[in-house]
Amino acid sequence: MGSVGPLALKLKSLGIDDGDLNALVQVTKHRARVAAGADVIRAGDTGKHAIVLFDGMACAYQRSENGGRSILAFQHAGDFCDLYRYVLPERDSAAGVQALTDCSIAVIDYRDMDRLLTRPKVALALWRATMLDAAIYRVRLANASRGTALERVAHLLCEQLASREAVGIDGGRLPISQIDVADATGLSTVHVNRTIQTLRSLNILSPASSIEVVARKQLAQVAKFDGRYLNMARLLSRWAVRVE
Repeated sequence: MGSVGPLALKLKSLGIDDGDLNALVQVTKHRARVAAGADVIRAGDTGKHAIVLFDGMACAYQRSENGGRSILAFQHAGDFCDLYRYVLPERDSAAGVQALTDCSIAVIDYRDMDRLLTRPKVALALWRATMLDAAIYRVRLANASRGTALERVAHLLCEQLASREAVGIDGGRLPISQIDVADATGLSTVHVNRTIQTLRSLNILSPASSIEVVARKQLAQVAKFDGRYLNMARLLSRWAVRVE
């Protein structure tokens, strides 16, 4: 499947079969590259198609009046960047999607989405994808209100490792910055830096400047990470973080 490998892995974990997957891949088009730091979707854009991330890492974000950024979700290869806009097509003047690394994207026109959703397994898989997103939001909100800074940062890292492994992206290095972590956890960059240094002192993160997990089991213990919210019955068993 080439570059559609992560998309294939994710959709198959959500219950799609080969025939439906091929139908979906055939209507993806207008593939393009988006440079790191550029917007995949600008706040206020009017949606006419769904955008699929084929390669790279992006984030859904919102800007405050003073220009500060809040990261609402991280997106990895195989993810739909804006599936909600197909269901709620009104212009979203607040939220955008930014490439955190160089990204490869493709689009599916809404008229093709209409035809795809006549296939029951496609409709069910996309519904499950939105339910998975909702589960991630719920856990993020709960952690923000009760977790320590160390737990919140560790949990966020565990979640990203799990999401990447689910689509065949192995390895402990995460292509995000400490600023990205701060914007996703609601912590200051100074607080995140101290937390990262603590995780390095515990030999959980590599001493390198990048964020690289070298002791996954210990990270999960610090985070009190329970990946069951990423498992949708048996179909999503691949999404459980590997801690051994």
